Amino acid sequence: AATRTGAHQAVLHNSDPSKARSKLRKAAGPLPARLKNDTTMKKLIFTTFLFFSLFTVFGQNGLKNGNLFILLKDKNTISINSYINNSINQIKTFPITEKSIYTTDQKERIVVLDTAKNKVTIYNIKSGEIKLTIPFDIKPKSIFIDENNLFIGGEKGKEILIQYHLKNEKWYQLEIPSEVVVWGKAIDDIVVNDSLLIAIDNIVLPKYVLFYRKNSTDKLELLHFKELKHNGAYESIHQGRITETYIGLLSDTYSGYVGATNHITVYNNLDLSSSFALSSNQNDKNYHTFTDFILINDKIVIASKEKGLGIFEIKESYFKKSDEYSNRSSNRREDISKIKYTKYDNQVITKLTLIPNTNKIVLTLEDKKGVIRHEIIAI
Repeated sequence: AATRTGAHQAVLHNSDPSKARSKLRKAAGPLPARLKNDTTMKKLIFTTFLFFSLFTVFGQNGLKNGNLFILLKDKNTISINSYINNSINQIKTFPITEKSIYTTDQKERIVVLDTAKNKVTIYNIKSGEIKLTIPFDIKPKSIFIDENNLFIGGEKGKEILIQYHLKNEKWYQLEIPSEVVVWGKAIDDIVVNDSLLIAIDNIVLPKYVLFYRKNSTDKLELLHFKELKHNGAYESIHQGRITETYIGLLSDTYSGYVGATNHITVYNNLDLSSSFALSSNQNDKNYHTFTDFILINDKIVIASKEKGLGIFEIKESYFKKSDEYSNRSSNRREDISKIKYTKYDNQVITKLTLIPNTNKIVLTLEDKKGVIRHEIIAI
């Protein structure tokens, strides 16, 4: 269970973390040339979700060597922070608007993108700032920066992913295969690893995973793509989390028969064959929504508007190659009553932020008056 403390405090949990497994590395294996043997997609209009693969136990966006993290201070301000002596150390603040999306390289850069004007500001806490204008017709949905590149995902009728090389100051539009391109889709989120970019195509049936080869000097190369399992009709994926052991997705589905359902899906390797899902349907007696989640060791940490902070223990026996009806194209559902929740009265957890290189999470909580505070949880 999580250990709960006051704001800017941390209490270490006594249990040893589970040993990281190497399944994802083994599953990835040598990547072949681009595969063209998947079936043609149905032309349905939905958003696209993108994330880069990562292989670090505690990192959720793939950056391993930094120690800085962003927190929301209020509706118009974010802060860049470090974790020192069991407390949050605020380094600097930056202005945002309701149209801003933002990220950090966890070392020295903070990026704020004004999606209304397609203007990018790269702040360097050790020097100054750089302002960029995006030279593509794009509606930005996501942004990521590392030591070499800035990536922006979005849509311009069809999905688009662009890359800005920080050293050679060149923009690139990354290839998306024709089999996957559908009008109305977008790139909705971005994370990274040492060598691979993995883009998840968020279409109803089928969905695809796109593999790119990361490099530090030039445009990223598309390698191949693979079909992804689904949780139901009209599925929209909102977030991706990957550790050395697991791949996790937050999504929702809707059908006229059963209504809206929230899902957290977890895979235990890169071939995406074995999985399970935590699903909460609006008609269930115990219905609740999933706002955010993080994977730590063999636990899923969940933020729920109705329930508070949840912990779900992952077991190897939960992973199956097919659902309850022996259908290999969809995910088997696990009982959500196994999630152990801690209620936060008169507050809603709006965001979970992993402190880099630790097993600690910062909860961003908002009360009924819109006042934001932060609390550290050790898992």
